[in-house]
Amino acid sequence: MGKWFRVILSKTFAAVLLVLAFSSCIDEAQTTRVPFEIENPSEGYAGMSRLFVADDLLYMSWVEQIDSLALLKYASYDGNNWSMPELIAEGTDWFVNWADFPQIAVNQGNIFVHYLQKSAPDTYAYDIKYKIYNANSQTWTSPQKLHTDTTQSEHGFVDVIPFKDGFMASWLDGRTTMNRPDSLRQMTIRAGIINADGTLGQQWELDGRVCDCCATSIADTRDGPMVVYRDRSEAEIRDIYAVRLQDSIWTEPRAVYNDSWEINGCPVNGPAISSNGITAVSWFTMVDDKPKVKLGTMGTGSWFDEFLVLEDLRAIGRVDVAVDNQANAFALYMTDAGSTANLNLTHIASTGARMTHVLTKMSPERASGFPQLALFEDKAVISYTETDSIGSQIKLVSYPYQSYSFEE
Repeated sequence: MGKWFRVILSKTFAAVLLVLAFSSCIDEAQTTRVPFEIENPSEGYAGMSRLFVADDLLYMSWVEQIDSLALLKYASYDGNNWSMPELIAEGTDWFVNWADFPQIAVNQGNIFVHYLQKSAPDTYAYDIKYKIYNANSQTWTSPQKLHTDTTQSEHGFVDVIPFKDGFMASWLDGRTTMNRPDSLRQMTIRAGIINADGTLGQQWELDGRVCDCCATSIADTRDGPMVVYRDRSEAEIRDIYAVRLQDSIWTEPRAVYNDSWEINGCPVNGPAISSNGITAVSWFTMVDDKPKVKLGTMGTGSWFDEFLVLEDLRAIGRVDVAVDNQANAFALYMTDAGSTANLNLTHIASTGARMTHVLTKMSPERASGFPQLALFEDKAVISYTETDSIGSQIKLVSYPYQSYSFEE
């Protein structure tokens, strides 16, 4: 187990990246900076990693699979060593899916995690189960259901943030897809409070008709928690919308940007939001069959007013986004590279200058999941799933974004 307790510079990894012409553009200039690999504590057939930073620690949760048994684990990293991995929950009746994965969040030492458990034989009948680690008692609560309905329908695509002394989560909720005429069966998005002791607080329906299987994302902005998601209009326009909690009332849904993407089906490609002074949202769209990754930001204004196209030729999407305390925004996304995919990180400085790095090659298949991004010790830390004919394993790389200037 000693490999879990050191950070290594993978010469092979760096060499491969250089051979693959790792490049960055700074107003069309180039740089040869390379990320380095952090060895992580996952083992065997593993994937669905999620990153969270709190109290000067980087937390990672993930799922390992042994035949039909799924095991949800987590560990923390102090910049030098990983803690011993801890098993949070396990089961043979879970809904394990490449796009709908467990989340982890930490607030004052208390930890929230969730997983999806089948509620009926139907493929998309499953519940959101969560557990809370209480820092005072140093114990985990028993598994509880996040949503309050009892329908055997789809519940998932959770995101969660610290809120007051507990947590706030957003999720897709299919309770209104059951026992109704087809015209009234709509996926909804909901949000709710989870108290530090594990009990449920207030819950809300945020939008009564949304895309069925695109991830939700939530962030605490200067004006209150904001949830972003892919909407679904009566005309099958599936653009990115947002709602915000202001004075204990959720605002009406409003488009982050009107792409007007009409698609008669779910693209399984949701948005990501991050806020730290400014608020940034990244998303995928494919209007007129032209795949794009976009980024919208909101500063001191009342709504998003700055927009960038980060990729407009080979976009696959599967985005994540982060903002640091200097108003630098970072967007993580995948692009098509033929038989493989490029994993890209775009750094948008507070000055507006932009730099894009191709971090590594990875599989474009569904099994590779959704790469994750976190900012830790002035570095962008990225986790992704590497797949082969045998199975999958989690890779973790770190990019020291403050080691260069945009003038290089």
